Amino acid sequence: VVIHRESMEFEKETGLSMWDTLPDDIILHVFSFLSPFSVVRMSETCRRMNEIAFDEQLWRQHFYQYYRISRSIGIAPGKTSWLQEFKRLYYHTPAVKGTIIKQHTDQVLHVSFSHNGKMFATCSKDGFIKVWNSKYPVKLKYKYDMRTLTWKYTQFSQFNRTDTLLLVSGVHFGSHSTSGEIAVFSLKGDFDLQARVINKPYDVFGTWYNDNYLLSGNLHLTGPLQSYSSIILNKGFQDIASEHESVVMGLYRFENQNASSIRTLLVAKCLTDSESELDPNCDTPENSIPEKCDTPANNPAICCPVLAEAKTSEKSAENASKKVQQVTVYENGALREKLIEVDAEVKNVHEINSTITYSQAYRDAEEDIASTSVEMETKSDTESSNGASGSFADLKMKTMKSTVSMKSMEGVCTECTQTDCEDHCNRGMYTSGSVFGYPLQSNILFSRDGSHVIEGKNPFPEEDNRQSNRKQQMDCSEKPVGSEDISDAPSTSKNSSQLPCQFPDKYLIFTRGSETFTPHQIGIKRMKSLEKVIGDKVQVMPNVEENLHGMDHQGYDTVDHVIDLHGHIIGLSLSPDDRYLYVNCRQWPKNYSIENPFYPPPIAQEIDIHVIDLMKMKRVGTMHQAHKAYTSNDECFFIFLDVSNEYVASGAEDKHGYIWDRHYGICLNKFPHNDVVNSVAFNPSDPETLVTVSDDQSIILWRSRNRDKQIRTQELRGMNSMCANS
Repeated sequence: VVIHRESMEFEKETGLSMWDTLPDDIILHVFSFLSPFSVVRMSETCRRMNEIAFDEQLWRQHFYQYYRISRSIGIAPGKTSWLQEFKRLYYHTPAVKGTIIKQHTDQVLHVSFSHNGKMFATCSKDGFIKVWNSKYPVKLKYKYDMRTLTWKYTQFSQFNRTDTLLLVSGVHFGSHSTSGEIAVFSLKGDFDLQARVINKPYDVFGTWYNDNYLLSGNLHLTGPLQSYSSIILNKGFQDIASEHESVVMGLYRFENQNASSIRTLLVAKCLTDSESELDPNCDTPENSIPEKCDTPANNPAICCPVLAEAKTSEKSAENASKKVQQVTVYENGALREKLIEVDAEVKNVHEINSTITYSQAYRDAEEDIASTSVEMETKSDTESSNGASGSFADLKMKTMKSTVSMKSMEGVCTECTQTDCEDHCNRGMYTSGSVFGYPLQSNILFSRDGSHVIEGKNPFPEEDNRQSNRKQQMDCSEKPVGSEDISDAPSTSKNSSQLPCQFPDKYLIFTRGSETFTPHQIGIKRMKSLEKVIGDKVQVMPNVEENLHGMDHQGYDTVDHVIDLHGHIIGLSLSPDDRYLYVNCRQWPKNYSIENPFYPPPIAQEIDIHVIDLMKMKRVGTMHQAHKAYTSNDECFFIFLDVSNEYVASGAEDKHGYIWDRHYGICLNKFPHNDVVNSVAFNPSDPETLVTVSDDQSIILWRSRNRDKQIRTQELRGMNSMCANS
């Protein structure tokens, strides 16, 4: 009461409140005890509070506290504002349940987006493949009942790079069938069937080699527990103009061990200049993932500032987290019940919020990639400005000093200054307050269409040369379906020496096994480019007369790199730049001895996420016990995950989908369903939208708070317009 009276007397005498006389640092100290949202409300009271409320050091503190991030992790490379990072994670990350679609009559197994983000496809046990327009409101565009082609159900789909063809993988009828098939549909016109390809086993899934050719698999038995898997190149559409043109060609033959087989094919760009850059000791499973590598997962001292305390508490947590589980195992030539020691469902005390813990090598690579991106942007910006004053660094400093708008905090699209941006400019807050958001990119420079390597020079030439260079690149680009095939199309150049194409090597990535039939290893084979310049044509397959269909193989092909994850692999996804491979894996008990390949070890209910650097061929990150799976080893199925520039998401058997930030490693949101979440997918053109599909037969689009507000505002304006017209 006395203080209140003194305050009132002071205000009468001076016309100022006591808040006006407090130094800025005192007010900042007070703000540090408030919640981030209370700070925002305080900023609306007056101009001075608005200026103080958006202090970067204040928001740095709120960022670490609110998201429970280890302070040893710095701001993401390419980012410059803690406030903008807080807004990105809170307002611009998928979190709000949007459109719910229930037009499948059975479990929905997979979802995938087109590269332009305008469509997504869903596969289901009802036998249908369905393609949807992703723009709000979502509408069905195509559908096809694959049961008319003797399919049991559809399980996987993938769009080619130009979004003109859709690869659909499925399973044949039969209670114990392991055979599958791949179908290719045209996305132009009436969703016409272009090709059908045998695929065995069915969980090879298949993948695009390039825009017009796809890879499939086949399993060949050669004896008891002996077989080999062949990888086959197929043309994506078989309306060929000449009987001399090949549509199928054998590529590799890999010998299988212990009833295992090649599964889950992926193709990634090879980001290394030469094979000599890779560590020659990475080829063996023993060296692929060192058991005692110096990573935060194995050495908590890296991410914990108090080393002594960390070691002590970690030992106590380890001792407290041991439990036993009764399982059926195969030992001494017979099945018997056994109690084995497994890790309990207790997280490390320093493992905040099931975070991805990265090695220092990953952090260093982040910095290198970000600096490369800034250099590229700076050079491109300087050259395109034609001598205009001001560098990219100057622009960044000017932007950082600009006033932070409260409207941006509430979700106004700063790209077009509208709250209901119909085109979803997708930058959102990225241009408000700071310049950041560089995606992870390879140190190798690619042309704008991503198809050709340009080594040793700027990939974005001066403005007056861009048109001519773009025309040259189009001469070598892959033709979409309906146009003349690349192997037959004459180049605009007069001779092959003028073709600007350089076809980079690729990595063939697959799962395999050596100790048991369950996939527990990542196999990687470096593929030399199949494209060849012959005269004025670019040809992928040899002519029929020269095509031996793989019969010229002597023996078996070797696998260049094998990375053993010591658990059942149930999901794979590449980062958008093809640099990192994210893997869902259910771990085996430590030191478990496998006596019979038909009886693999019991697997953990917790799913770990491993991050593999495809430039270094080693694991650089791990997230332990991130999400759940309950089925046994012999019934274990795929849980698909997806990776965007800044996020990674996955389904789970605990009836939730999950999303994590790639840099900070934290779990940002959970997406509830009524049954197993089988697959998730980000919209490539709008990372604020995520789709999850589930055994509950539903498809759900999750949107950021920013996107959700834009859509609701758009709906409200539409309703008001209808009322006015009526």
